Amino acid sequence: MDFSEKYRIFLKRNLVSAKDASGNREIVARCKYCPDSNDRTHGHMYISIPQELDEISLFDCKKCHTSGLVNNRTLQEWGIYDPEIASQLGAINKLAIKRGKMQGYNRNVYSFNNYVFNQELANNKLRYLNDRLGTNISIRDAMHNKIIFNLNEVLVYNKVEKLTRHPNIISQLNDQFVGFLSLDNNFINLRRICDEGVVYQSIDKRYVNYNIHDKRDNTEKYYILPINDCLTQPRRLPIHIAEGPFDILSVFYNLRRDTNAMYAAIAGSGYKGLIMHILNVLKLFYIEFHFYMDNDFNMSYITDIAQWLKPYNIPICIHRNITPGEKDFGVPLNRISESVAFLR
Repeated sequence: MDFSEKYRIFLKRNLVSAKDASGNREIVARCKYCPDSNDRTHGHMYISIPQELDEISLFDCKKCHTSGLVNNRTLQEWGIYDPEIASQLGAINKLAIKRGKMQGYNRNVYSFNNYVFNQELANNKLRYLNDRLGTNISIRDAMHNKIIFNLNEVLVYNKVEKLTRHPNIISQLNDQFVGFLSLDNNFINLRRICDEGVVYQSIDKRYVNYNIHDKRDNTEKYYILPINDCLTQPRRLPIHIAEGPFDILSVFYNLRRDTNAMYAAIAGSGYKGLIMHILNVLKLFYIEFHFYMDNDFNMSYITDIAQWLKPYNIPICIHRNITPGEKDFGVPLNRISESVAFLR
């Protein structure tokens, strides 16, 4: 049996609701990073089956758009590690690297320096942020927290020569959006701060992701506030996770103010993907999870996560903003009435 067939059978046996697709050149299964569909027999994550010795295996969820390379680490994160499959995937990936077929798929963390050039523009965006959250964040604090005010100038400052969007788009993203730099410094999650209809239709959305280095692996596009030396504290590390950047900034500045903790936003990805990163990459286990849910979130997804985390004995706490008319935590403190429920 050749590797393609062996790999296809392996995925079908080990992934939930896995089915053949594209004439057996792909497998489609339940996504490992998001809640996927309500129908447990239907999935959105497509995984390609290598047909050649240097053809890499890629995954792509058509629902949450998480995508990347399948390798040894990916199999471990998915909880389906097999040494023989991992070894053969490693050999394919190694050959693909030699032949220049791996650009954009390595999980590189780039150096990226933040800087404020246009002070007036930065102040306007900072005012928007503080007005929305009822906070008094300074320019310095915002920069420390990886908030990008001047996209165009910051790209130039970091010598990013190749733009991944048209210069006219970059100009509007620079002028009309405030950005939040991802964990791996490869993506900027940009929030529109102007009225609808002002910018080009292709970016006339609440949030737009800008891919700085044209990276194709987006499994680390989470927004995480910089962490101090709290990882060495002899206590359970509180990990606060919310949907978006404004939510998690409000959680930190309005509610917790605990600097010995981690604060993260999934930024359009799934909770499970971020949890896998914390457990498998950061190797953190003596922790407790605090989820700050939007009020329209499907609670069954968190129940599934709680079951998945049960062997780790990690405490889980659900936080909701139950103020009438509010759906999340990205608002001033006087509009937050916090409901707290412990799952265990």
